[in-house]
Parts: sequence; C-alpha cells; structure tokens
Amino acid sequence: MKKPFYTTILSPFFIFLFFLNVSFAAKIDSTELKTNCLNIHHIWLKQSFELTKNTVGFTAPVSGRAYSYFAIGMYESSVEIVPELKSITGQLEGYNRTSWKNEEELNWMLIANKVDYTILNYMYRAMPPSYKKRIELVNDSIIKASSKRYGKKINERSIIYGEKIAQEIIEWSKFDGGDEGFANNFPPEYKPPYCPSCWVKTAPGFLPSLLPYWGQNKRLLPKTQAISKDCKPFVFSEEQNSFMYKQAMIVNENAKMTDSKHEIIAEYWDDGAGYSGTPTGHFYTIASQIAQMKKMKIDDALEMYLKLGIAVNEAFISAFELKYKYNFIRPITYIQRNINSDFNSRIASPPFPEFPSGHSFQSGAATEVMKAFFTDKTVIIDSTNYSRTDIVGTPRTYQSFTEMSEEISISRLYGGIHFRETLDVSLAYGRKIGIYVCQTIKCRK
Repeated sequence: MKKPFYTTILSPFFIFLFFLNVSFAAKIDSTELKTNCLNIHHIWLKQSFELTKNTVGFTAPVSGRAYSYFAIGMYESSVEIVPELKSITGQLEGYNRTSWKNEEELNWMLIANKVDYTILNYMYRAMPPSYKKRIELVNDSIIKASSKRYGKKINERSIIYGEKIAQEIIEWSKFDGGDEGFANNFPPEYKPPYCPSCWVKTAPGFLPSLLPYWGQNKRLLPKTQAISKDCKPFVFSEEQNSFMYKQAMIVNENAKMTDSKHEIIAEYWDDGAGYSGTPTGHFYTIASQIAQMKKMKIDDALEMYLKLGIAVNEAFISAFELKYKYNFIRPITYIQRNINSDFNSRIASPPFPEFPSGHSFQSGAATEVMKAFFTDKTVIIDSTNYSRTDIVGTPRTYQSFTEMSEEISISRLYGGIHFRETLDVSLAYGRKIGIYVCQTIKCRK
C-alpha cells in the first residue's frame, strides 16, 4: 500500500520543493500568501507530533497544553492577513496582546514560521539533541524558501515581529501552573489518600500519581470549570448486587473475550506517552488530514486549530481536577479484590485515579470542535498510526465524528482500565466543553 502523503516526514529538501513556487514569481498575491502561510503551519504541526512522541515528559496533559499554546500562536501569527478574523486578545484569561503591525511591509510567511518555531522550541525545550537539529533544519529551509520575494530589511523586520508575537504568548503561558509539567510529572511530595474506594498504584509499573496538581492549572476560559461541577462517580460498593459490582463485572467479562477486535481498538486508541502523539497529537493529525484533503481555507483552519487546542486543554484540566477530587479506584484493583484475583487488563492502567475518563473527556471535546467545522456527516479515514508496527495501525474509517468519539471512549473499556458508566458520563461532559469553547471564542469580525 502506498504511504499516505500526510504520514511523510517533511525533510528540508521537501520543504524547499514545497515552496518552489515562491522563489520565481515576481510578486505574491493575497491568496497565494495565505496558502503558503497555512502550508507552513501544517509543516510545524507535523513536527509537533514528532516532538510529542519523542520528548521525555510529554504525557497526555502536558502535550495538550503545548498544542494549545502552539495553536494560539498559529492563529495570532496569521490573523492580520485574514480579513474575516480578529485577534482573540482579551478573550483568554490573562492574554492581552500588545505587539501589532504598523504600516511597514512585512513578510507574513516568515512571521508564521518564526512564531511556530519559537513556541515549539520553547514548549519542547527538553527535546533530544537530534530533534533540535532537525527542527533547526526545517526552520532554516522555510526561511530560505520564504525570503526570496522580499528584501533583506523586510525579512529582518518580519522575523523580529514574529519573535515579539511568540514571546508574548510564551511569557503569558509561564503563569498557568503547567510550565514545568514535563519535568515534574510525578511530584514526590504528593501522598494519595487511602480508603476502600481510593485509587492505588497498579501493575505493571506501580507508578506514583501522575500530575496530581494539574487540575489546579489556570484555565484559558475560567468558566469552563462550571461545566463539569456536577460530574461525579457512581456510589462505591463491594456488595454483589450493587451497581458498582455490576460495572466491574462488565469489565471482567470483556477481558475474557477472545475477539481480537477489542484488543485492536484498545491498542489503537491507547495513545500513551513516549510512543505516540498522545490523544492531542492524534486529534490534530486527524483534523489536519481532513483540512488538507478538503482544501480548507486559512480562516476556517486557523479557527478550528485554535478552538481544538483550547478545548482539549480545558478538558484535561477539568478531568484531572475531578480525578484527584474523587480519587476513584481502578477496575484492576476492584476486580482483583472482589471478583477475580487473576484479572489483568489488555493495556496498562494509567497512574492516576479512574474517574473521570480523560480519553472520553478529550474525545468528546475534540470531536465537537471538528464537528462544528466539518459537520457530523463527514467520513473520517484516520491514518495516524499507519507507520506503527507495535500495534495494528491499519487506517480506521468512521462515518461520523460521533461514531469515532464513541469508539475512542469505549476503547478504554476494551482495554480494561475504565468502568462503562465512567466512560458514558465523561464523554457527555467532554462534549459540553467542546461546544462551550466553540460558542465562547469569537474569531469572526
């Protein structure tokens, strides 16, 4: 099978060819300029996916945060060349942009590149040296291809302007509580509570609590917190006729099924740190695949990427606030104590409490955003895991975003790490967050 275009690693030579049309025309018109800027954003989106997979400490919440600020940078770097859009300054908690263009001519391709590169370079500052060299090559190649139609002073002025936009976003990001999250995923001072219904360390790694303070991070939209204030787990009980016991039995019985379909789905959507782009990278890959296939205009693409990043980041904060508020027990612990001492899950239980499901929160939020731009009747062919050999990475097809979000959510039951009721409740609240973000952020003039 021929490898899809969008799974190709974009080499500096390919980037040069990608912008070859920039080099020989005398003057760039508005349509071509917007197309080239969007192409630059897509190149850096690809790099962000690779960085997420290969940067130590980029667990799911950490990468969700990084994508969020990166998406804000993409949007603000190009918003001034898109008449339909306006800056979101003043709409997000603490973000008040002060750098604006004057009447001097600018090279907006260099501005887009500078903002994307600078924010990624900061967010993924723990990247391996080999990836540092790689993004430097990408940066240099884009600069070379994008500078040819403009004079030296215009190009220098544009790079300075892009740096100002990026640094304002970076400085603003430092005060949300998550700036050093990648370096402190397991704060040693945190001691989880102990009770019959409480989460405890689970096999195989018996890792301590992951990011127990993440739910205290400053939200980009403070009122998001109220959306999930009524989200709470079902009543804990060890009685055999209880709702909880029946929920555990569903997980236990599912683990006995020999149908490989459930295992394939569980592994496909596992999206664990260190070997995948995490849930956020997966969602952005799907969104960019569809955007490029449909030749999405820059105004719609920038707005979608912006709202997708904000929605997923808000969903992570909400989910982790609730996780450590309720500290609910994982199925593996409950089942081994009360039903089947030999029980094991298909995928490893993450090192944090069970309720709510982070995957379900994020899939609900992300798919509601994509639904708002593509409609729910869109056929999705997800090739994100095409090149993976550790799982069955065959592209998966869905007839709607709703169908896809439901499979993402139920995959955690198939994996044996969540109760079914948790998944259904979490998906519903995640959707509420996605809808709220779409309705609240005003991008259009």
